[in-house]
Amino acid sequence: MGATASKPRRRHQVSALRLLLAAVAATLLLASCSGSSGASGSGSSGSGSSGSGSSSANAESNSANTSSGHGSGDAAADGHDAAASASPVGLDPVAGQQIVTLTLPGGSYTPAPPNGGTDDYRCFVLDLPNDAGGFATGFAVLPGNPAVTHHAILYKVSPEQVATAQAKDAEDQQTGYECFGGSGLAGAQSLGTSDWITAWAPGGEPSNTPAGYGVELASGGKVVLQMHYNTRKGIQPDTTEVQLRLAPADSGLKPLYSVLLPAPVEVPCPEGQTGPLCDRSAAVADVVNRFGDKSTVLINGLNGICGQDPANPVPSNTSTCTRTIKQSELVFAVAGHMHLLGKSIKVDVNQGTAQEQNILNIEQFDFDQQGAVPLATPVQLNAGDKVTVTCTWDPTLRGKNPEIPTDPRYVVWGEGTTDEMCLGVMIVGRDS
Repeated sequence: MGATASKPRRRHQVSALRLLLAAVAATLLLASCSGSSGASGSGSSGSGSSGSGSSSANAESNSANTSSGHGSGDAAADGHDAAASASPVGLDPVAGQQIVTLTLPGGSYTPAPPNGGTDDYRCFVLDLPNDAGGFATGFAVLPGNPAVTHHAILYKVSPEQVATAQAKDAEDQQTGYECFGGSGLAGAQSLGTSDWITAWAPGGEPSNTPAGYGVELASGGKVVLQMHYNTRKGIQPDTTEVQLRLAPADSGLKPLYSVLLPAPVEVPCPEGQTGPLCDRSAAVADVVNRFGDKSTVLINGLNGICGQDPANPVPSNTSTCTRTIKQSELVFAVAGHMHLLGKSIKVDVNQGTAQEQNILNIEQFDFDQQGAVPLATPVQLNAGDKVTVTCTWDPTLRGKNPEIPTDPRYVVWGEGTTDEMCLGVMIVGRDS
């Protein structure tokens, strides 16, 4: 691959959380509310830790669940405060564990935003030392150039996905490959798992998993680092690094699990706006054309399990869905995922009862701050408890945020920048 050549690239359409979509598909097809198994979808920092795995928590405080950014259009226009990440801090050592530093291929990358824009979403395939399996217990993103680094997300790559990741890397003429929202890898990892390890935004600090737990990494796997670069302050090279603290597979740690909380998306065109894609049927057909028939299964299935009529869903800028917990689990952190029209997302336990408890409340969603928010005190969930995710969108942002294509459209669940998602993710530990 050459770092100077370029080729036409589609605008961030292909790779928004494909693996989480697969997990949602499993939820729909199995109608299972037991949660997903496998490694954590975050570098959750429970037990009082602060972390890049909870970028919004770091920006506001460990207990605050609000963030600012794309919801107002400011982040897209101006970028985050680069000064917050001017002095990166590494991980603290732990006896019997190894700290490794992962660098960008070739040591640096110069952003090359597609289509004359200023935003470059880039994924880099990074090797783990000796392909050794085990657990990651600490995470630190060390930004190389605060002027262009907007956010970073680290994903697991299973051994079965390595060839696909390397092929995507080789096919792209730039270093790494273009991606939006996720790693762009799908299919090989078992349904129901999340590949998300940790996230960082300016101001983010190192994070640690709760004592006795770790993010499980398979032997022979790799990681993908997604960087969001913004070049409004000029095109400059970046040398971001990632530190991981690794424990051996026989260390006695328990794996963290990710419980997915999806809700449907049925956002109409704003009042007074018209266009061919303001018709829901046309909008759904467009998503299916871009991403395949699985999109219909997801769109209709989500409506069905969340109390809507799949054949006649109610258009709304707000969506909600409730699932019932099937086994005892301890919640350490909670994350929310939406796209660029996202306004707010919250997660509540036993809503409308005397035991009601809010465990996530992002009042102004920021696409660049999607890390799991650690809970000051882990929350115990028991079989029969109900967990509700609620999302709101602001479709008028389509005309305010330069990252979003401006043609009016009815918005449904989909993987591209023109589409939306509503997804809560709980990071939990279990006794069995």
